[in-house]
Order: sequence, then structure tokens, then C-alpha cells
Amino acid sequence: MQNLTTPIPHRTSNLRFVSGFTMLELMITITIIAIGLSLAAPSIRDTMANNQVAVANNSIVSGINLARSEAITRGNAVAVCPSNKGTGCNNGKWNKGWIVFDDNDGNATLATAEIIRVNSRNESVNRTGFAGTIVFQPDGTTTLGAAQTMKICYADTGVTNKCRSITISRFGSVSSKETTG
Repeated sequence: MQNLTTPIPHRTSNLRFVSGFTMLELMITITIIAIGLSLAAPSIRDTMANNQVAVANNSIVSGINLARSEAITRGNAVAVCPSNKGTGCNNGKWNKGWIVFDDNDGNATLATAEIIRVNSRNESVNRTGFAGTIVFQPDGTTTLGAAQTMKICYADTGVTNKCRSITISRFGSVSSKETTG
């Protein structure tokens, strides 16, 4: 029988330390990364929706401002209208693009020689409002009887309330603000 007070000899071994990750550590890390990405995905989609609405908004506002400044600079009427193919105006469908044209003959109708700028469509947004051609007079005012408003919203139904509105006063000033869908 061995005495409990006497030390037991220890065996030493030649084990080497192995560096790396265990399978459990890898699985925990992958799980944490997956949770983080799932939380970030909706935020990324909202950011993309905001950016696409802002691009469409800025495009329309720049076209309207161009038409107004060209009317003042040229000293005659300049118009901006919705366009399907960039070759002619259509009746109120701004989803496909727009054209700014010199309306020097005053008929608010596009002739090919009058085109100043064409903008192609942006299909990721819906645009509603503005009844048709907007004509700016040489003094910068419009032929609109009252203010007109256009709403631009992100087209994906999974993203809500990503909208902006553009308002043109009858005096030609343009304003833009965030709005709800």
C-alpha cells in the first residue's frame, strides 16, 4: 500500500502543441458571421433603394433645371417632356425617360432639331405625376396653372416608403423632398 503523502512520479511526454482551430470553433465563427450578414442584408437593400430613388430624382430635377436655365439663356421657350424611346414625347409616362427641347416655335411639340438633352429610363423606380410637357418661358416661369408634383418610388414591393417627391411651382422653382410610399 502506498502512502498518500508520498508524491507520485509524473510522466512526461513528448506531445507537441498543434496550432489551428477545432471544428467547434470554426462552426461557432461561421454561425456568428451568418447572423451578422443576415442582419446587414435588409440594411443593404434599403441603401440600394434609397440610392436608386435619389438617382432618378436627381435626374429629373437636373432635366427640369436645365430646361429652365436654357429658356432664360436662349430667350425663348424650352420644354421638358416624358419620353419612351428618346425620339418623341408621350403623354405623362415619365418611367421611360425624358427629353429637354428648345420650343422656339412655341407649339410645345418636339421636333428632332430642337432636342437639347435626352435621358434614358430607370426601371427600378416608379414615377407618377406631371401630366405631360412642362414648358418654361424666357423669364423662367412655367405655363403650368398651378404647382405640379411627381412622386418617385422604389419599384420593389419588398422595400416600402423609399420615395421622393418633386414639385414645380408655376413660377419655375423646383423642390424635392423625401416622402412616404
